[in-house]
Amino acid sequence: MWGVLTAWMLSNIAWADSSKPVVLSSIMPLQMIVQDVGGDAISAELLAPATVSPHDFQLRPSDAQRVHSADLVLWVGPMLETYLQKLLRKQENAVALYPDLRNDEDPHVWMDAEEVQSIARRVARLLSDRLPSRGAYFHANAARFSTEFRQYDKQLQEEIARHERRPYLLLHDGFSRFEHHYGLPAGEMVMSGSDRLPGARHIVELRARLQAGEFACVFREPQYAPAMLNALVAGLDIPVIEIDPLGSSDSARRTNKGKEEGADGFLGLYRQLGQAFLACFDH
Repeated sequence: MWGVLTAWMLSNIAWADSSKPVVLSSIMPLQMIVQDVGGDAISAELLAPATVSPHDFQLRPSDAQRVHSADLVLWVGPMLETYLQKLLRKQENAVALYPDLRNDEDPHVWMDAEEVQSIARRVARLLSDRLPSRGAYFHANAARFSTEFRQYDKQLQEEIARHERRPYLLLHDGFSRFEHHYGLPAGEMVMSGSDRLPGARHIVELRARLQAGEFACVFREPQYAPAMLNALVAGLDIPVIEIDPLGSSDSARRTNKGKEEGADGFLGLYRQLGQAFLACFDH
């Protein structure tokens, strides 16, 4: 009797979980915001792993199937996830949050404190349209998200203002929105434009500037192989600080410890960005 009852209960739990709308996000920062806003009313899934840059990710057939079967697909837009442009052209379940970004605009919109709150509100509306019975829940979550985010944003502005903001070296140009919001100097780039690898002359010039003490620190990103950066700083007394724009470090903590003991959603990712810059200026 108990065995039959247990099987019935488990089957109903599985059915309840599978009935949740599946929201598939192209990158982890979007997935985190979706999870923060959607809570337990949705299943927030991720398309591209956070260990791979969205500039380099390549779709597999299984990925395309996940896109087709999701209730809602969220992506930044063709300026960031170029690999999705063709696939999503006729997908009625897909929403590009920034479809009209120009070539001269930074597509890393989750680095912009104002845009982050706009994304949260947009996600709440999109989820409410698809699940009206939970609309109040989604909007309340978005409001709480924005309140907590604004508190940290103000705190970070005050902490950065207390530091001398010296030049630093970044791997690629993905932080201009963050820099602009906090009044930071534009970082020097190892990789500029769409080039994946810098030329030998650029590396020699950067190494000479590192030796001359022009930079407070060098930032490394876990999405890129460390060999090039290691060669650039080899033998130099320069702090190398990890900065993770996609949240891959947070992903590992969630996987290893579970969601309840893991990081605090998107705010954890954004806080990591702030702490990385503060660590650089402390040197």
